[in-house]
Amino acid sequence: MAESIVEVRSLSKSFGAVNALQDVSFAIGKGEVFTLLGPSGCGKSTTLRIVAGLEDASGGEVRLNGRTIFSAEEHINLPPEKRNMGMVFQSYAIWPHMTVAENVAYPLKLRRLPRAEIRERVMTALRLVDLEAQADRDAPKLSGGQQQRVALARALVYEPEVLLLDEPLSNLDVKLREQMRFELKVLQQRLGLTLIYVTHDQSEALSLSDRIAVMSQGRVEQIGAPDELYDRPRTEFVRDFLGKTVTLPGRIGAVNGASARVVLNGGAGDLVCTAPPGMAVPASGSDVKVAIRPERIALSLAGPGGDNRLSGRVETVLYQGDRTECAVRVGGSLITVYGPPEARTMRDRDVGLVLAPEALTLWPK
Repeated sequence: MAESIVEVRSLSKSFGAVNALQDVSFAIGKGEVFTLLGPSGCGKSTTLRIVAGLEDASGGEVRLNGRTIFSAEEHINLPPEKRNMGMVFQSYAIWPHMTVAENVAYPLKLRRLPRAEIRERVMTALRLVDLEAQADRDAPKLSGGQQQRVALARALVYEPEVLLLDEPLSNLDVKLREQMRFELKVLQQRLGLTLIYVTHDQSEALSLSDRIAVMSQGRVEQIGAPDELYDRPRTEFVRDFLGKTVTLPGRIGAVNGASARVVLNGGAGDLVCTAPPGMAVPASGSDVKVAIRPERIALSLAGPGGDNRLSGRVETVLYQGDRTECAVRVGGSLITVYGPPEARTMRDRDVGLVLAPEALTLWPK
């Protein structure tokens, strides 16, 4: 990671008897996209608002470029306008009585910059988000995607050191959200922006982020690159929150170092599995769950044979265009398997499943 531009140390926050944040810590490198990801009520937006200066914390500190901008212990709390951070909200917060250019210019007018410099900066910011031609239009007459670009330009116009985004795409429809995701990533890479991004959308987090902090109940569960969190989760919450997970119950048989043979419940078969990094293989006879991502299971009409091959029966199919989601009965478990488009004809068929050994992980029951 590059030299830290933002450091959050042991933040805590309480609302009455409710602990909204508990010992939240992370550091963000210059030019990094760092995402706070988690379900509603996990504390991600509260963390962002404390970094922005919009809320106080009960404990901890926030540093920007080595300078303390918040410290509960030292009673330091710089107001938002002195933190040199831009903020984009979920609701756009576009002023309806202003034009596009006037909306973008507003932060510069508050800073009493010369009129000529304001005009130049506004047009530069609008050019970045491809809205230069809309400068004199009434802001409410723009589409949702264009209004979000106005909010982004307004946050960029005074050249903040860090850009904070709180669920910025959640009000857009699916196609526009995907388009804005690409545009935001291109803009971030072109300008070398440092972003702290808040979302509950796993796809958004995986596609945009350099690193992700997965949060649950006011705590950080795990921090890492998207592929690390997806492929090597350290907790069941991270495993199940990021994407879909297939779990099969069983019991440990023979143990060999970091791997073990698991006898699945209901006579479904045997699987050879490894424990997640840092987790010991449970003792022989222990009840466990075997986890794997649906896309790491190969589906065919051929019968089983060999290690990590199971037999099952397709009960339901959901055609998704580029793939088919199949609900397959394996022993006493009903699991989801992603098959090719032609698998839509496999309903009520007996199938063979091949589970990639390197993709299987063991978890205590």
